[in-house]
Formats: sequence, structure tokens, C-alpha cells
Amino acid sequence: MLPAELHSFFIHIFFGYLLIFPAVLVLLRLFAVSDPGQRLQAYLMALFTPFAGFILYHTVLLKRCQTGLTPSGPLGRMLFDALCQAGFLAVSYLSPLLAVLLAIGLLKAAAGTFFAVRLRRQAVTPPPSEQEQVNRLLAGHCAAMGLACPEVIYSNRESFIALTAGVRRPALYLSAPLMAEFTHAELEHILLHELAHIRRGDVFRGWLLRFLRDLVFFSPFSNALLLRCQLETERLCDRAAVRRTGGDALAYAATLLKAWRLLARRRATESAFTAGLAGPANSLELRIRSLLNESLIRSSGVGSRAAGTLEAAAIDVGSAHTPLFLAALAALFTLTILYLGYIC
Repeated sequence: MLPAELHSFFIHIFFGYLLIFPAVLVLLRLFAVSDPGQRLQAYLMALFTPFAGFILYHTVLLKRCQTGLTPSGPLGRMLFDALCQAGFLAVSYLSPLLAVLLAIGLLKAAAGTFFAVRLRRQAVTPPPSEQEQVNRLLAGHCAAMGLACPEVIYSNRESFIALTAGVRRPALYLSAPLMAEFTHAELEHILLHELAHIRRGDVFRGWLLRFLRDLVFFSPFSNALLLRCQLETERLCDRAAVRRTGGDALAYAATLLKAWRLLARRRATESAFTAGLAGPANSLELRIRSLLNESLIRSSGVGSRAAGTLEAAAIDVGSAHTPLFLAALAALFTLTILYLGYIC
């Protein structure tokens, strides 16, 4: 069988499921992409590629099997017939499986909703001073961000610090015992992080990403992609919170470190329909390192022109890498589509 007669099945498997994630990692490392927004887009592209590959594979395979276009040689025809049969069997089994996975995704959403309802029923009333402090901070920042103030529900649980639940009317859930451990400035950091989640609509996005991960459960990289998407989402919310507090990344990183220590001895809460300060497991350390690295770049030569020069240089480098990075991604997709058309 000639290389030009390779079946689209191989292209779909090796590119859509095995090569796309390493290719994205290589591109991120090659172009030194550190911006969480760009990294998130790259990971989302890798997460959606298997679905695009499956559509291409199924369409091309169906047409070739119907028309009887087979590779030359007896071995090639035999292999093609085997791949045709395997492909049709895979499609026949995957269709009902997708329905089952959709049902599981809806059950996860229902479980997240039940968790939020349970927290609401078990709500407690904090001291009036703490409640007034939270309401004052939320009112000021929500007005500045153009958001409606979310409902605040306090819980006695210590398995989380703060999290957001709900799609149409997101509510903010706070751990009353742990909130007492934070200062006014630290509490502001926590609330700003949750408001960033609400503004971005991360509750529904998080459920959708988990659902996509479940759909491609047979991909060895699906869970890693989900964790990386969640990490970059948390980094984007961290960046938004730091920006709202005047750019003091060190103070915000100290808040995350304190939260990390408070949760270290407790079992962190994670639900399919919530978004919270802690983020995915083992992500706080990476987020703190990212904030410290950004703070070092900004504070090198504090009070001198060197700081501004370094920051401007970092921005220039990032903007120079952006077009090249996007061009490389576009070229990767274009070459793949062209190659599929050539061999099929």
C-alpha cells in the first residue's frame, strides 16, 4: 500500500487522538506562549479536534466504502475491507454510547445542582460584621464590573473556601469558618476571583468541558486536556482579580498560599457544576508560581526605568509570538485537511 493510499482511519486516530496534544505542547513550548488565554485556546482546540477528525473520518470512509474505491493490490484491498468493517462497527457502537454519555453528563449536572441546593438548605448566618464586609465589597466591585450582585450563601463546611454555582443566576457560596481566617484584603481577593468566574460564565463552561472529556474518554490525553483547560481558566481569573486590586500579584499569591494551607488538611470539594477558588487538584502551586514569575518581571528594578523596559519587552515578545503561534496552528490544520483530501 502506497503512502498516498493510507486510510483516513489512521490519520484520524494518530492525529485526532494521539498527535494533536503533543503537537499543541510542542507549539506552546516552541513559541514560549505563557498567556493563559492563548494557552486555553490551544488546549480547547486539541479537545475539539477528535470530534472534527471523527466527522472527517466517518464521511470519507462512508463515501469510499459506498463507491468501492479501494487501494491497489490484494493486501491493500483486504486491509481496506477490514478497516471498513471496523469503522462501521465502531460507529454502530459509538452512537448509543454517546447517548449514554450524554445521560451521564446530565446526571452530573443534576448532582451539581443537588449539591448547591443542599448547601443552600444548610446555610448558616455569619456575624453581622463579616456579612456587611462581604456585601460592601461585592457591591463596589459588581458595580464597577457591570455585574448584578450574586446571592451569597454561607456554609459551615470547611472542604472549600469559596465557590460559584448556578448558570442563570449564579450564587456565591462561602465557608463561614474559613472566611474568618482571612483579612479584609484577602477576602477581597477571594471575592474578585469568584466574580471573575461569574463574569466569564465558567460554571457552564466547566460542565461542558467535562462533558467533552467524557465523550472522548478513549483518548489517553482527554483528562490531561481538561485539567490544563481548568488551570488556564483559573489563571485567567487570577489575572483579572490582580488587575482589579491594582496589580499586586505578590499579595494575591500570598492569599492563594494561605488558602492552599487551609485546604491542605481538608478534602477539597469539587462538583461538575461549580467553579471555585481552589480550582482543579494540585493547581494552586502552579498558579502561585505563575503569579510570582509575573511579579518578578514587573518588579525587576523597582522604581527605575528598567522595570518598564522589561515589562514592555515582555509584552512585545508576547505580541510577536502571537501571530506566529496562530499561524502555526492554522498551518497545522490546513495541512491536515489538505492531506486528508489528497489521500482520500
